[in-house]
Amino acid sequence: MNYRKIDYFIFYTLLSLSAAMLVYVSLFSKSHYEGSESIYHYFHSAAILDHPDVALNHWGKPLFIALSAPFTYFGVKGVMIFNSLVMLLSTYFSFKLGRRLGFKFAFPLVIFVLFSPVYFKFSQSCLTEPLFGLVAISSAYFFICEKYKLSAILISFIIYSRSEGMLFIPIYGFALILRRQYKTLPFLLTGFLFYSIVGVFIGKGFLWYYFDYPYKAVVEGYGKGPFWNWFTNQELITGTPFSIYITASFFLLIIISLINFQSIFNKSNTVLLTLVTIPAVIYIFGHSYLWYKGLSASIGLFRIVGGVIPLLAIIALYGIDKLVKLLSINEKSNYISIAFLLFLCFTMVNFTFRGKKSIILEQPSELEKTVLKSIEWLDKNGYSDRKMYTFQAHYILYYGGDHFDKFNSNVRNGIDNRKHPHDQLDIPDLLIYDSKFSPLEGGLFLKNIDTTYLKSRKIFYPENEFNVYGGGKYFIQIFERVH
Repeated sequence: MNYRKIDYFIFYTLLSLSAAMLVYVSLFSKSHYEGSESIYHYFHSAAILDHPDVALNHWGKPLFIALSAPFTYFGVKGVMIFNSLVMLLSTYFSFKLGRRLGFKFAFPLVIFVLFSPVYFKFSQSCLTEPLFGLVAISSAYFFICEKYKLSAILISFIIYSRSEGMLFIPIYGFALILRRQYKTLPFLLTGFLFYSIVGVFIGKGFLWYYFDYPYKAVVEGYGKGPFWNWFTNQELITGTPFSIYITASFFLLIIISLINFQSIFNKSNTVLLTLVTIPAVIYIFGHSYLWYKGLSASIGLFRIVGGVIPLLAIIALYGIDKLVKLLSINEKSNYISIAFLLFLCFTMVNFTFRGKKSIILEQPSELEKTVLKSIEWLDKNGYSDRKMYTFQAHYILYYGGDHFDKFNSNVRNGIDNRKHPHDQLDIPDLLIYDSKFSPLEGGLFLKNIDTTYLKSRKIFYPENEFNVYGGGKYFIQIFERVH
């Protein structure tokens, strides 16, 4: 039996089917995963020609902005397709890394990477976690291929896909020292030097990354939560089957490493432990600590784990591969092993889509339905040509506003005068207040709206009420400046 050919055949078959599913979701989904946040990332990517300084926006993530910008030519769906391509590339490099690590069959990595509940949804988003995961897994792959300079250069850009990447760079420095690649260490500064020089040309300065860094301390309104948030909600993040694979394999990896301690310094284990396991553990536990302490604007979002799903997939398959090799004693047992692996894949996919009527997992939320209801009202009642002020991205996207132009756009992002918002509006401008984004992101509170100047025209409530961060029920209230 030619195991390599069988592995590649099943891999490319699963990858092709998965690609078709991801593209379908990207093209036909009616909702953004994570709603406004996904839309705002699209705005950043689409803005760099008209607003070049946005290319170095911390929140938008410079690497994501640069790579996804060409896809904005095709609108929001273009950036969703970009994310699907990034997810497929992450799967490809995961598979190649699995082969290099000596896994007998690496094809399950297609399912392990793409079909966890939290990761599959990225195909209907413009979020940055998939790109972060691609940089992490591809850097590890090139490291094990002994392309150390390329690996160092790639990982040096990870902080520009998500700021948590700053934890990865010193880990790679340690791994390079273990492999005695001392001359390669300076290449870990490539990304920083490149974007620092760009910062000088744009006028932000050489050290803009640190001076503009927005996640330095406690941010009021975001709150805090349980340390084990991502673990107790694993069903919605990795899914129970995948969580079991990861947990069992992780402890097996630790036990084997302790028993055979010297082996951890060989090339394969340097990658598996130092560049896959340790970064994933630090990433997840680091975010757990930030959410527990209420630091760095962390709000315990499940999607955060999506940034290291490719790394977790490698960990998960490690233990399963050990079992497969143990059971592969003859030709017949190899066929049984393949059937067993396919069963594990089926179990994971079945869990992710259980009870779903569509492969498009993220359907319009109550918040989005409420926004759409308010947009229908605005259009029907002749308000659509009014100048609007809002902190809700759906209005800016729907009416074609410019998120970064507060002077010429008909739909303007936010209010600068938060204490007396009516002073910023002219008659008959509209203020669209929503009880989530207006206070949380904009710092605009209902108590500061003077109804002498701003008359309430309509209030919209979701069909099924829900609470927002900071307390209270969600609603949208439309005000008109009257005098």
